Amino acid sequence: MSHSLLFYRDFQRYSGGHGKVWDYFRHAGSAPGWEPRIHQTASSVPAQNPWRVHDLPVLQKWEPAAADALFLGGVDWEAYPHDDHVRPVINLVQHVRHGDAKDPRYRFLKRPAVRICVSEAVAHAIAPAEPLGPVIVIEAGISVPPPPRNTVRTGIFIDAIKQPQLGAALAARLRDAGRHVHLNNLRIPPARYLELLAGCRIAVVLPRPTEGFYLPGLEAMAQGCATVVPDCVGNRAYLKPEQNALAPPLELEALIQAVTRLDEPGLCHRLASGGIATAARFSLERERGAFHDVLRQLPDLWRLALEKCPAHGQVIP
Repeated sequence: MSHSLLFYRDFQRYSGGHGKVWDYFRHAGSAPGWEPRIHQTASSVPAQNPWRVHDLPVLQKWEPAAADALFLGGVDWEAYPHDDHVRPVINLVQHVRHGDAKDPRYRFLKRPAVRICVSEAVAHAIAPAEPLGPVIVIEAGISVPPPPRNTVRTGIFIDAIKQPQLGAALAARLRDAGRHVHLNNLRIPPARYLELLAGCRIAVVLPRPTEGFYLPGLEAMAQGCATVVPDCVGNRAYLKPEQNALAPPLELEALIQAVTRLDEPGLCHRLASGGIATAARFSLERERGAFHDVLRQLPDLWRLALEKCPAHGQVIP
């Protein structure tokens, strides 16, 4: 008999966070004895929605009491205000901001759950809040097909989705210097994003000052680009400055200097080779195996979560 693992999503547009939940949904589907199910809000959109794209059934009603366990991320907790000590909750924590007392997600750390953090940095950020339940680090994995052999690489790819003004200023300065630049400041289908990366020699990916992991940096490495990516805390899981990328401050002049440095003989090749080797270690297969271990141990992990749990039926105001 299989156990049901119920997911919840309010899908308004594609994001890396939604993409990672999709990965975990598929991981659950390949776990012996588990059957993933999902409910999406009525306002969720079909565009770039992986559950819709793959024509998977989406539950019309949100009925957590009918599931054997729940998988929640971000503010999904708002749809589950009552703690149920019978039904385990797996909570995916994808950003260091969860550990900020001013962030609306912070209060959910006092809800019993088995927490999966996508990086050590995220686990460290939430530790002072003393989350209720075990905290497990499963570093984010990616599944990126290698670029075609003999790919002709030209120019510079700039991912400015999270830094549109800085990205536009950087692109303008580089173009004035005679560089060929592809500026991407809109969310596009993941396959197209990877295709554009694979066609460029250099990738400059611009995170917010803090991130939980920041997949674009690792994706650029996997595509064989000489990568420029500022430190954003969460990307320290894979970022090795001067070995697999350049990591200047998130400032215009520093970014221009980093791109200019890549004209040094051999530097592009060395960073690209280091990036490919790094990306190979962050596979979805490794992530999947670690999550399957969590599912196998879920009864014991859930008991640990309940050891210091407040009264049954607590409601978060």
